[in-house]
Amino acid sequence: MKKFTYILLVLVAFSLTLTAQEATNAEMRGSIAKDADTPMLINESILGESDDAAYFGLYLEDLTFPKAQELSYPHTYGVLITGVVKDSPSWHYRLRQDDIIMQIGGRQTTNNATMDKILQSFRAGDQVSIAIFRDGKVESLDMTLGSRSSSITTSTSPIKVQKKKLSPGYGGGSWIPMWVHLDMVDINDLITDSTLGFNKTRENGVLQQGLGGKLSIGKGFFLGGQVTTYSDIKKKTNASDGTYHIWLKQQNMMGGVTLDRRIPITQNFISSVGLMVGGANHELEFLNTDSNYDWNDLPNTIASSNNTHFRLKKNYLVVQPRVELMYRFLPWLGLRAEAGYAYGYPLTQDWRVQGLENESYEVTNSPDTKYEGLTLSIGPWFGF
Repeated sequence: MKKFTYILLVLVAFSLTLTAQEATNAEMRGSIAKDADTPMLINESILGESDDAAYFGLYLEDLTFPKAQELSYPHTYGVLITGVVKDSPSWHYRLRQDDIIMQIGGRQTTNNATMDKILQSFRAGDQVSIAIFRDGKVESLDMTLGSRSSSITTSTSPIKVQKKKLSPGYGGGSWIPMWVHLDMVDINDLITDSTLGFNKTRENGVLQQGLGGKLSIGKGFFLGGQVTTYSDIKKKTNASDGTYHIWLKQQNMMGGVTLDRRIPITQNFISSVGLMVGGANHELEFLNTDSNYDWNDLPNTIASSNNTHFRLKKNYLVVQPRVELMYRFLPWLGLRAEAGYAYGYPLTQDWRVQGLENESYEVTNSPDTKYEGLTLSIGPWFGF
């Protein structure tokens, strides 16, 4: 019994020694990240470490689930960088706080303990491939490892932790719903005439829909494009002759090239200011028909009947300054809100009738219809 007690006491003492040593090492790894303003001597080698041991200069923690959610990291493995030693190999290769190390040398870094084992297989001067997760995407780099003796010198100055720079994102695209508040008075005066009898178009705005996208061109600037349209078709019985029907197709279009400057507010919250330059138009198409077509009588139908069909159009050069806010829920999905003002400069003062070969015919007594108004858009954004 005494022998068993003696062995148990030895094992307990040995376990306490290992625990104390591990706590000391953990404190050494985390001290810079916790208190970056405390002067430290960092040229002393770790007991038992060979001169050619690989040195990264990183301060690491096991990745927690809340931290993975905060960084939009979709996996359950990885080691979190909490600090980087100044002038270390990791410093020079621009690793930084909140990077997540996923692989080293093709081996998955499940946690901090796995990371330690992987590091022991490398020596100073080795070149190793590292996969990290940063700002919503995976990046790879080839890094040459240093040694502690060559990378660390005596210093009493504070050791700085690299500041994480907020990312403006990389771009993306989406379906664009846009409420456009246009002046519809001229159009409504035409289509509500008693001869035609159509109901007026909504005067407090129409919903245009389309697609838009943008890509980063550097320094927070994004180049892209956007186009939205509105379309409505109506049918009425001709009040003058009940055998005929009048069809109306009404369309608005606005689109062009966009240039935006994104300004990140937080890791997941982005603002931007920008401008779209392009074109816009109003278009009205009318068809009056009795739906009675006979091949043998087509010449007479074309030349002498009341069957008519023509298209009215007015084109504009448009400029749309706008501001945008976006919140990212996932690395690839966010909610985007945009407000702007569209100003259209008419390419012709009058409306034109469009011919078969895109030739146009002036419509006398045309009103000077404007394409101008507030624009609002809220919808999903795929990308970042």
